[in-house]
This record gives sequence, C-alpha cells and structure tokens, in this order.
Amino acid sequence: MPMHYPPLPDGTYRYGDPPQPLPSPVPASYTLIRTHETVVVLGVVFLGPGSDPGRGTDPSRGPFPQALPPAERAPGSGSFTVDGTFTVVSTPAEPVSGDRTGCDLPITLSDIGEGTTITLIDSGAAQIGTAMLVYSGGDLSSCTFTFEFPDVPAGGSFYMVELPGRGQLTYTEGELRAGVDITLGR
Repeated sequence: MPMHYPPLPDGTYRYGDPPQPLPSPVPASYTLIRTHETVVVLGVVFLGPGSDPGRGTDPSRGPFPQALPPAERAPGSGSFTVDGTFTVVSTPAEPVSGDRTGCDLPITLSDIGEGTTITLIDSGAAQIGTAMLVYSGGDLSSCTFTFEFPDVPAGGSFYMVELPGRGQLTYTEGELRAGVDITLGR
C-alpha cells in the first residue's frame, strides 16, 4: 500500500513519524492543478516563483518553504464570499465526459461528483466552512462543478481549499476574493 507523511496542523512535516497509508482511491494519473503559482499534491506544498501565501522562502532558512506563524486578523475586517470552479479533465487512461445533464467519470474518480464536500481551512488549520460541488456542465473531455464558501473571515495570512483524499491548495485572501479555479487531471 502506498504511504505518505501527512502534514502537521501548521503545514510542516515531521519525517521521524511513521508514514500513513494514502487515502483510497488516489490514481497516480490524477493530481490537483492550480493555474497560478501554488500546487499541492497529496498534502505536499510546491511553491512557484513569486508566490508567498504566508510561507517564507528566506535563503538563510533553507530552500524549502517554511510555515510562518499565523497573522492576526484585523478587528472588524469583515468577511467575503469565495466562488469557485472544480474541473475534472480526461486522461488517456481514464476518460471523462459530460453534457448539460450529467458527468460520466471512471470508477477511480467515484469520490468526486455532485454533492462531494470541499473544505476551506484557515492558516491556523481551523476549518472555516464546507461547500458541496454542484455540477454545472461538461464536454467530451471534462466535467465542471461549482462551489461557494460564504462568510469567509477576512484577514487570514493564507487559506487552504481541501478536497479530502486529493490534496490541498493554498491561497491568499486576494486570490480567494478573485475566485478559485481548480483542475483535477492532466
């Protein structure tokens, strides 16, 4: 059974702990992809150039991102709504297709579909809220779902959107306000 080291609540890893089994099913051909700078696959954060969602990349601290302490929320900073899309794209080995009435996904993606729960987590690893995927359409090689997180507290240093068993993506408040666009597949 494939194993991995799950992240600690603060987003760091302690490699001395025994590895945990990967959630099932997680086909190797599918990864979460974000069209901006940050991609998280199976709980590992990869930061691209110019990104800093509350994590430092100070050269004196090493080449890998380090978790920084959570920023305090500004009093009275309000809340906002996050609108998002989640698109599942075909791979050669696992075809996906949709039309205006529904989506046809392979058995390896049986954990995804109308009603799948997606979670928003703040920089302190506290759950802010959950949303359910709602099917919005598809074509011969993809299916698209939408979701919404209302009343998200403003002022967090970063936020994470998590699809259980598929990984987490890290966003700044500005990125969340602009809308979330997640793709699963190649």
